[in-house]
Amino acid sequence: MQILTSFDELRTLNRPVHWAMGFFDGVHCGHRRVIESADTPGALRGVFTFAEHPLTLLWPEIQPKLLTPDAEQKAALMKQLGVEVMLRLPFTRRVAALSPEEFLDTLRSVCPIAGISVGSNWRFGRDGAGDTEMVQAYAARHNIRTCVQTLLQQNGETVCSSRIRAALAAGHLQESADMLGRPFSICGSVEHGQHLARQLGYPTANITLPPQAALPPFGVYAVTARYGDTQLCGMANLGLRPTISETEKPVRLETHFVNWSGDLYGKKLDIALTRFIRPELRFDSIDSLKRQIAQDLAQL
Repeated sequence: MQILTSFDELRTLNRPVHWAMGFFDGVHCGHRRVIESADTPGALRGVFTFAEHPLTLLWPEIQPKLLTPDAEQKAALMKQLGVEVMLRLPFTRRVAALSPEEFLDTLRSVCPIAGISVGSNWRFGRDGAGDTEMVQAYAARHNIRTCVQTLLQQNGETVCSSRIRAALAAGHLQESADMLGRPFSICGSVEHGQHLARQLGYPTANITLPPQAALPPFGVYAVTARYGDTQLCGMANLGLRPTISETEKPVRLETHFVNWSGDLYGKKLDIALTRFIRPELRFDSIDSLKRQIAQDLAQL
């Protein structure tokens, strides 16, 4: 899959593109329908998205937490759906100022558009003035296919990123997984820590999470991950490590994989949270923490 970051880079493509358009945070079941509908014979399946949520620039005080803040994780999910080219455009003041027609004209001027697929609630262009009716009218004038997907329903409610974030924050992992079409996972590069867990006999792969990440409640979770051809299983602590004295307290995911030994430092892992075990707790001593870890492992 090609990942491009500017309109001009589209000039290098030698085929028209059927674009699925959206921010696609989480790449959930509803997003999949839109992306998979970007299917025109002879055209590339493409995704047009932004590198950051538009509200980050326009109304930062109400910008949402992100289900897929890691760009590589999001791209990998797109690739699994057969996406051949992704335009991940920085959302700038200049882009925000484009009218809906200017936006589509700019895209069409650098690469032939075979089709456009969107969800029925898609809005775009300056002040969100563009909607599906505008897209369809524009497409009719320029001989472009359109596919407008109605919003997916589960249990009588719409599947959307905001509902998944709310379910996740409430600790409803299964509800989140049903809407995502997979277990919620956290993706990041394994970092060096204080090696305290290794001294306790339970070495961990540590990932520091960005502040914009949408997360379930802090606590201990059963987890799975894939490393190459190996399926890893274990448990992870998500939170602030209240037992450990530290000057800074970033949110971390610290994962201990059972029956695994090897160097994971610097490796990118996508760790799926499959089951909640207990809340994050503060212990009076390191020995108490070690005993609790052994009890937690017994529940896997």
